[in-house]
Amino acid sequence: MRQRYPLSLAFLTVQGCPPVEHVRAAAAAGYDAAGLRLIAPHGLELAHPIVGDKPLIREIKGVAADLGVSFLDGEVFTLLPQTDVETWLPVIETAAEFGMPLMQIASEDHESSRAADNLGRIADVAARHGIKMAIEFMRWRCAATIEGAADLARASGRENVGILLDTLHLSRSGGSPASVAAQADLVLYLQLCDAPAAQPATDADCIAEARGARLLPGEGDLWLQELMATLPDDIWISVETPHASVAGLSFTAKAQRGMDATRRFLDSLPT
Repeated sequence: MRQRYPLSLAFLTVQGCPPVEHVRAAAAAGYDAAGLRLIAPHGLELAHPIVGDKPLIREIKGVAADLGVSFLDGEVFTLLPQTDVETWLPVIETAAEFGMPLMQIASEDHESSRAADNLGRIADVAARHGIKMAIEFMRWRCAATIEGAADLARASGRENVGILLDTLHLSRSGGSPASVAAQADLVLYLQLCDAPAAQPATDADCIAEARGARLLPGEGDLWLQELMATLPDDIWISVETPHASVAGLSFTAKAQRGMDATRRFLDSLPT
């Protein structure tokens, strides 16, 4: 594998995994880091709450230190019309305790100026802890495209706000490697998977694909090699490859499956 790309085990790849076991699975499969879900996406519940559970936080940190695993990102804030940034402060503090450099954020607020203002306010808090806010665009969100995410990032006026580039969401929102090249200065990290060329018919189908039908890198029809040529060779890659067909595998086996395919894909890139 090309050592220039550090790799992190995404939450969805081992969805349902308790956080301590997530760290163990990441270490067993050879990942450099792990991503943890600290706050649920709007409309979902956390299976394994972490924020506020000091003994659990100590245990996660201790296991990670023993196994040599760091933490890349925390999931996931959702900007809403009723967002109260003050309620997010414990989440940022927990991300800082784990040493996470990144927090994900999505937008479900159609009023762009309010969304940008709230994004700027949480980014200010994050900046005090050395954390950057990464906007994840999805075709069913208000920030639906890479261009929409870039507009929101720039409207926030904060230097520690950028874009989380998810290959599936880039494809399903009509984006391409050329779209990425146009916003390259804002891309903070990459979530990697593959997918068929055919677009899901509805947003509901798109959500189902994103949460449980992603293909391994190299298995689908996306322009992954072309995309990688637009990105720095030290960019962090979060391996996000959940698929319902492997539900019966252990968490470690799911993590290994994603790692092995990612290694093969990276090794196939032109030098």
